[in-house]
Amino acid sequence: MITLSYFPGCSLTSSSSFYDRSLRRVLSFYGVELRELEDWSCCGAAAAPAMGHDLADVLNARNIAIAERSGLHLLAPCSACYARTRASAVKIAGDRSTRKMVNEALAPMSAKGSVEVRNVIEAFLQYVGVERIAASVAYGINSIRAVPYYGCLLTRIMDVPSSDDVEDPSGMDVLLDALGASVVPWQFKTECCGAGSTVTDSDRTAHLSGRIMAMALKAGANAVVTTCPLCQLNLDLTAHLRTDLPGVPVLFLTEIFELALFGRAEGSRNHLISMAGIEGSVEVLGGMGA
Repeated sequence: MITLSYFPGCSLTSSSSFYDRSLRRVLSFYGVELRELEDWSCCGAAAAPAMGHDLADVLNARNIAIAERSGLHLLAPCSACYARTRASAVKIAGDRSTRKMVNEALAPMSAKGSVEVRNVIEAFLQYVGVERIAASVAYGINSIRAVPYYGCLLTRIMDVPSSDDVEDPSGMDVLLDALGASVVPWQFKTECCGAGSTVTDSDRTAHLSGRIMAMALKAGANAVVTTCPLCQLNLDLTAHLRTDLPGVPVLFLTEIFELALFGRAEGSRNHLISMAGIEGSVEVLGGMGA
């Protein structure tokens, strides 16, 4: 049994709560226990750094301090939460003035920046392993022609080394291949979907997300797979923002795990672009369709 501290973040407790349930279901299958941070707070996402980097570091230092009490590695599935938390941890650990500033703001709490922060892809690769994942597959999903979409933030954290290639990451590709999906090569793995501009400038999101969806269609994909809740939401919204484009289902990576392990994704009805066709194509290995 592996136990991780868990920082779900705002999205996974609201608009993407089905991602939280999917992640817990899959990791539980592999014997990974998630211990949610007690009284965690928002990471600040894109808003806090726009107000000031000190504010962003203090917000994240609070969660880091809570996580450090447990001595466990910290899983942050949201790309923004992961990026902000990891960047702040590295800065707090390596810069004395930042560490002094955040701890004065947090007192009597304190953060050292020592916590190991992991994203979903890293967690599956490091704590479960590709061989075990491949051996656990119970349903055939090779009919899923998936383009892995990492988004613009996951591998591009300022002043923090990435565990994957910055421009052409492959960790999710490896996991999808182990699960039996047909991984489709494409050039838009790390393009921006529009992020938080959906609220303030929906036309920009429609343009940026529309480009991604158009490229997925051109590549011959029937599914876009991501680990970022905001990316999933923006791309799923193209069903309404870009009615000129055919819809391609946008699944979380953990939902691909659900299809390969259980034959069904529990949150399938939460998708704006239906994934019914995807679910209907899943086959029991050695048997009939699921």
